[in-house]
Amino acid sequence: MKILDRYVILSFLRDYLISFMVLVGMYVVLDMIFKFDELAEMQTQADVAGLKLAFLFVRYVGDYYLYQVPLYYVHLSGIIPVVAAAFTLVRMMRFNELSAVLSAGVPLLRVAAPIIIVALLLQGLLWVDQELVIPGIIPKLDRSPDRLLDVETKSFPIEAMRDEANGKLFAGRYYPAASPPRMDVVDVMEQDVDFRLIAHISADSAVWDDANKRWNLVNGRIDRNIAPGSPAPVQSQTITTYQSSITPTEIHLYRSGEFVDLLSTASINELLKRPLSYGRADLLRVKHTRASQIVINVILLLLAISCLLTREPQHLKMAMGKCVALCGACLGVAFLGQELSGQAPPNIDIAQWPALMAWLPIFIFGPLAVWLLDRVRT
Repeated sequence: MKILDRYVILSFLRDYLISFMVLVGMYVVLDMIFKFDELAEMQTQADVAGLKLAFLFVRYVGDYYLYQVPLYYVHLSGIIPVVAAAFTLVRMMRFNELSAVLSAGVPLLRVAAPIIIVALLLQGLLWVDQELVIPGIIPKLDRSPDRLLDVETKSFPIEAMRDEANGKLFAGRYYPAASPPRMDVVDVMEQDVDFRLIAHISADSAVWDDANKRWNLVNGRIDRNIAPGSPAPVQSQTITTYQSSITPTEIHLYRSGEFVDLLSTASINELLKRPLSYGRADLLRVKHTRASQIVINVILLLLAISCLLTREPQHLKMAMGKCVALCGACLGVAFLGQELSGQAPPNIDIAQWPALMAWLPIFIFGPLAVWLLDRVRT
């Protein structure tokens, strides 16, 4: 490694760290502004006042946003290297370092090569974040800002959630943050292929058994042969477990499509193998956009470098405006494709549409980035 490469790499890594702290800090501040009313509601839940309440507020808000940082990094993973590369190149141009490098016969693209290589390696952090870090802290990310003190009391009813055995699950309340998750006042209506009622399972509550992938019932009971006109008499017996395709993960998907963004790719692939899986369109959307995001981040960096690499410092303002316009257009198309990927038009294969929308920005801006780099006058 040459001295120039080490200098550029260290400058880029320093600017990357600064960009990360500044952009994430701005993200946190803006999010706190929009959620201030919800965060303030926490004061009504506390049994303390005065200075203790202030310390409690800072503690829980800090804990909330500490776990949100990995999620913010996913959103900013394309912008951070662009800002860091811009700072590095602009500073070298401002102090006439690029002029000295050009005088030594080094092409401008050779100066930018270490930035591109290091940025590619740093995309590995995005993979670690999405596949290992975020799936491991899903309970922390699923908290509501206004219920930080009593997160385990968060609950909602389940109405007519269908499983793979053609049964319908009803629950008076479901507590997703409980350890382990549980349901109260449980009813399961089992139906045949003609949707006629054939059995009824009832229980006071159901507690999730993660080791055996089933629900353990409290005061569970099953009534069979309850279909109208059934020749066999009704049979009632005690039941202790309920095994179904309805898991806490499926319930989260049934409740909110945003939950799928927190799952690892391996979990998404497992859910897609099931014949009946809630949020299938969102599962496909996240699977394909996650694969294309790294490529889009690299394209953003190439677009920025192709604009900012110039031998004429007097044109730097125009180059920065061009960089903002191109990167903004790429991000806009990527956002539009992500939004449309979960809404397949009629007569379009639902499995192919998310892939097409996820890779659309690459088809448009990938060749453009290569063409602009080729036009850099070095």
